[in-house]
Amino acid sequence: MADGAGPTGHGTRRPPPTPLERATLRLFLPGAVLQGLWWSGYLLIPYVLAKSLGASAGLITLSAILDNLGMFLALYWGHLLATRGQRRRYLVWAGIMGRLVMVLTLLVQDAVQMSVLLAVVYTFAAMVYPAQNSIFEQNFRPTLRGRYFGWGTGIQNGVAVLASLGLGRVLDHDPASFRVVYAALGVCGFLYLFLLSRAPVPAGTPADVTPFRLRSPFPLPALAVGPFRPGRIWRGVARPFADAMRIYREDRAFNWFEANFMTYGAAFMCLSPVVPVFLADQLKLNYAEISTARVLVGQSGVALLAPLMGRVMDRYHPVRLCAVAFLVLAFFPVALDAAGVAGIGAALPLVYLAFAVYTVGMAGVNITWNVGSMAFAPPGQGGYYQGIHVAMVGIRGTIGPLAGYAVYELWGLRAVFWLAFGLFVAAAVSSAALWRHLRRSGTVGADA
Repeated sequence: MADGAGPTGHGTRRPPPTPLERATLRLFLPGAVLQGLWWSGYLLIPYVLAKSLGASAGLITLSAILDNLGMFLALYWGHLLATRGQRRRYLVWAGIMGRLVMVLTLLVQDAVQMSVLLAVVYTFAAMVYPAQNSIFEQNFRPTLRGRYFGWGTGIQNGVAVLASLGLGRVLDHDPASFRVVYAALGVCGFLYLFLLSRAPVPAGTPADVTPFRLRSPFPLPALAVGPFRPGRIWRGVARPFADAMRIYREDRAFNWFEANFMTYGAAFMCLSPVVPVFLADQLKLNYAEISTARVLVGQSGVALLAPLMGRVMDRYHPVRLCAVAFLVLAFFPVALDAAGVAGIGAALPLVYLAFAVYTVGMAGVNITWNVGSMAFAPPGQGGYYQGIHVAMVGIRGTIGPLAGYAVYELWGLRAVFWLAFGLFVAAAVSSAALWRHLRRSGTVGADA
C-alpha cells in the first residue's frame, strides 16, 4: 500500500509542501546538520569530563543529574513562550545562553570549571523544545509533521554518528583539544537556533500581547514587568506548576499519554547507570567495541529509520507508535542479560543485537517524544504541551538513575535488566489501552 495520500494518508499521493512549509524546511533541514554537530559533542560530554579533565565519578554523576534537572525548566520556558510570545527573541537567547556560551570552554582549566559551564548550558537547554514544537505546529500540516521532523531527525542523527566518531579520534589524539572542539560546536548549536528563529510566521497569526521594540541587536521589552514583591515572585514560580496540573486534570488523555512516557522513561533511566558498568567491567569490552555498539549500531538506526517512523506516526497516531516502540525496547535489557549469561567470549554479538533492538525502538520513541504531544494540544498550545512533556524528563531523569543504582546495589545487574523489561512492557500495554480509549471515545478517526 502506498504510504502517502491526502489528509488521511490513504489512497492518493500526499500533496507537495506548501510555500510556508517549503520556506520552513529550507531553514530546518540545513539547520539539522548544525544540530547534529552540536549533538555529537553533547553525547560525549561525560567522556570529556572523565578522560580530558579527570573528573571524579561523583562529579560526572552530578553533571548527568543537572542535565536531567534542566529539562524540568521546560515547564517554565514553555509557559514563558505561551504567555509572552516573541519566538524569535526567545530562540536567539536560547542559542546564546544554551549553546554559544560554550565558547568559554577555551578558558576552562579543570573539571569543576567545566561543570559550572555545563550547568549554565543545562539551565537553558530545554528552551529549544517548546519553541521548536511551536514552529512545527504553526508551519506544518498535522498529517505531515512527523514526516518532516523525521527528515530532520535522520539528518541530525546521521551527522551526529559520523561526527562523534571523528571527534573521538581527535580527542584520543589530543585530549586537551576539547576546548577548541566545544567552542566550535557551541557556535554550530547557536547557528541552528538562529536559523530556527528566522522561520516564517503564518499569515494571520495574532500579534504578541507584550509589546517589544529594538533597543539593541536583540529585542527587549518596551514595558517593565512590574516591581519584585515576594508574593508576586511566588505566584510567578507556582503558576506554571498550577497550569500544568490543571491541564493534567482536564485533559485525561494527555495525562495518560504522559503516564506511559513516565513508565517508559523510568525503565530507560534505571538502565543508564548500570549499562556502562556492565559493558566495561563485567564484559570487559574495549572502547572500539563500546563505540561500535553505542554509536554505530545504537544511533545509526535512529538516523536511518527516522523518516519512516515519522510517516508511521502521521498515519497511525503517536500512541500506536509508542505501544510498538515500547514493546520493542523491552527486548533491549533481555538481550543484555543474555549477553551477561553467555560470558565474555560469546557476549559481543548479543551486545550488538541488544543495541540493534534499541535503535529500532528508539527511532519510534524519538519521533513521538519530540512531536507526539501535539496530537493532544489545543490549537496554538503545542509548544506549551511539549514544555510540560519535556519537564517530566527532569523528574524521571533524577529518580530513575537513583532507583536503578539502588536495585543494582541490592540485587545485582540482572534485577535491573528485568525491572526495565517489566516497565517497558507495562508502558506498551498501557499505550495500547490508551489507543482503545481514544477510539471508543471518538477522539481519533476510525481510519487512523
